[in-house]
Amino acid sequence: MRKMIDVFVALAVLPALACGSAAISVSQPEAAVSPITLGSDLTTLDICQAIPREDMQTGMGRKLASDPQPFTYYDTPGASGCMYDGGKDASGEAYYAYVVFTPVEAYNSQPLYQDVAVRGIGSSAYFNNGADTRQLWVKVNDAVAFVVANGDVANEDGLKDIARLVVAAIR
Repeated sequence: MRKMIDVFVALAVLPALACGSAAISVSQPEAAVSPITLGSDLTTLDICQAIPREDMQTGMGRKLASDPQPFTYYDTPGASGCMYDGGKDASGEAYYAYVVFTPVEAYNSQPLYQDVAVRGIGSSAYFNNGADTRQLWVKVNDAVAFVVANGDVANEDGLKDIARLVVAAIR
C-alpha cells in the first residue's frame, strides 16, 4: 500500500516540478489590450505594445522567456503581429504564441484541416490546424482578420480569451 501511495504522489508532483519556474497558474487574462486602430496599412500596428505581456503569459500558462518580438505571418503581405516565446519545459516541449493581423484574404485562403467554427468572436471565426500549430482565425470585417496561435501545447480556451480581448480593443 505504501508503494502505491509513493507512486501516486510521484505522479502528481513530478509534472509540476518538470515545468519549473516558467509555469504559472492558468486563469483568464484580465489586463486591457491597448486600443488597436485599424487603418489601410496593418504593418503600422504594434501588436507587441498593444497586448499586455501578462495576458499572453496567462493564455499560455507560462512566463515568457524573452521579450515579445515583431512577427509577420509567413510571408503574408500587409501583415503585422507579435511572437511570444515561453521557452521549453523539461521534456523539450516548446511554448510559444503569436497574434498577427492580416488582410482578410489570409483568413479566407487558409488550407483547412480539423477546422471548427467558433461563435461569438469577431464577425466569424474558426479553429484550424495550421502549418505550425493550432490556430484561431478571426474575421474582423471585410478587410481585416487576425490569427491567434499557441504551440506546441495547444490551449483553445486561452486562444479564445486573447481573441476576445483583441476584438474588444479594435477601434
